[in-house]
Amino acid sequence: MISTVAFLPNTPTLIGDIGVKHEKTVSALRHLGEEIRDSTDAVVIMTPHFQTSGSFGIVSDQKLKQIFDFYGFPQEFYKVKYEAPGDPELAQQIMNLGNENGIRIGSVRNWGLDHGAWSPLVHVFRDADVPVVPLSICPEIGPDAHVQLGRLMRSSSIKKRICVLSTGSLIHRLDLFQHGSRETQPKAMEYLDLCISAFNNGDWDLIWNASSDIVKAASPEGYNLPLRFIQGAVGEKFNSRILSNEIEFNAASLTTVVFDSL
Repeated sequence: MISTVAFLPNTPTLIGDIGVKHEKTVSALRHLGEEIRDSTDAVVIMTPHFQTSGSFGIVSDQKLKQIFDFYGFPQEFYKVKYEAPGDPELAQQIMNLGNENGIRIGSVRNWGLDHGAWSPLVHVFRDADVPVVPLSICPEIGPDAHVQLGRLMRSSSIKKRICVLSTGSLIHRLDLFQHGSRETQPKAMEYLDLCISAFNNGDWDLIWNASSDIVKAASPEGYNLPLRFIQGAVGEKFNSRILSNEIEFNAASLTTVVFDSL
């Protein structure tokens, strides 16, 4: 049973200070955690930093490895600990559901919680006491498969109250960050504004039918596959609450959205 569906940012700057603060985003994540903690038995999270080929990957370990998959940050970033447990039973349920519905999901043993997962979770579930099941994106099998995987989360056979999360940036232009851009590209902002409009109007097609030039300008992280997973989990008719929408270094968006099925 799905208790919460949300799309969260995953920048490493959520966990440390390099001269930029995201107070609205951090506050939004913490308030979300306070709101949903008592109605959540486990988290299922898809992050674009966990990519597999041929099939989706799922981490079914009881003890999850924390992965510091970012580079060039101050040493204190690498001292942040987030040691949430896994949920092997729930992971196996999801794999079984995949097999029953023609969606290939394989258990991955050499992964855990990458920063795409734990950098927001460190604020949402601050005590790291909620079990987490990480899911990969799989670009080669296409967006429809990600929607179908999201739909599996709605299965009546899942009795636990699960919080379904995806993370990423709708604008993800790290090349602009590296070159010290003084403004976010107008076409990238046009894409972000279109996504916000889609969320506010409950219309996924606004995003999927966006013109290629603004999609290219925004370069959404993970090819928007994490958002396709959200689409499947929440359904075609939905409301949303945009909790924060900050921009980092004019190069990446930190949009935080909670979705409610209708």
